[in-house]
Amino acid sequence: MKKFSLFLVVLLIFGLTACGAKTTNESSKPVVYASFYPIYDLTAKIAGDKAEVKTIIPQNVGPHGWEPTTKDIAEISKSNLILYLGMGLDSWISKIKDSGTNAAFFEVSNGVEPIKSGNVVNPHIWLSPKSAQIIAKNIKDALQKTDAKNKDYYEKNYEALNGKLAELDKEYKNELSNTKQKTFIVFHSAFDYIARDYGLNEISLVGMSDEAEPSPARMSEVVNLIKKENIKYIFREEPGPTKPIEVISQETGAKILPLNTIGALTNEDIQKKADFISLMKENLDNLKKALE
Repeated sequence: MKKFSLFLVVLLIFGLTACGAKTTNESSKPVVYASFYPIYDLTAKIAGDKAEVKTIIPQNVGPHGWEPTTKDIAEISKSNLILYLGMGLDSWISKIKDSGTNAAFFEVSNGVEPIKSGNVVNPHIWLSPKSAQIIAKNIKDALQKTDAKNKDYYEKNYEALNGKLAELDKEYKNELSNTKQKTFIVFHSAFDYIARDYGLNEISLVGMSDEAEPSPARMSEVVNLIKKENIKYIFREEPGPTKPIEVISQETGAKILPLNTIGALTNEDIQKKADFISLMKENLDNLKKALE
């Protein structure tokens, strides 16, 4: 009788353990990695509390020139879903794909018409609200495919976010269509998509790399343009180099305003709890001020 009772106890323990394991597995959230800040922020807004969203590149580190370590790759490879921009910006994603991971990969720039300089694609699509809406939809679709049981939840959060992005697009269109000045000066050509989508003319000191140095000839060209067109404001990028912009300001008398590339958060952004949409609105305010 004692042996039979012991058998029942053991069986009960194994049964409870199995049930506990099943419950834990069923309640676990999918782990989602986004390559850098703007994708992370939009993903977190859509995923809500149904997925564990992490960023691959630290939020205060820009995406240009970053590479994952072996440790990074090993950790990221354990996830369920990896979202990346594409367009050559996060090309290091191939190292994670080759790691043998079972994670699903989604390129969130799909559907955005790229701007090219020769054969090189400008990847800064997130800075235009029109493109941000496409990115958000791609993120939503990826979450729904990865975690179908929460499809309706993701749809609801996406609709709320898309409404805000659509309103942001409307504000950009209305505010920038009526400005007297259409040309704006920046360090590197991160704002091409804003210029294309809202009828502006971006002039940059260098091309698409924020690590390049402007030549003296280019500096002189821009100085002459500012004087000729009586441009009152020029933009320093946050984050980004400031010295060339300061030199031009001294040469021309043009005042300096910030324009955020939103590829990463500055310490000030973190302190004031800024997010993608609030920073996009700050950019609009500064563009409007410079172009009026």
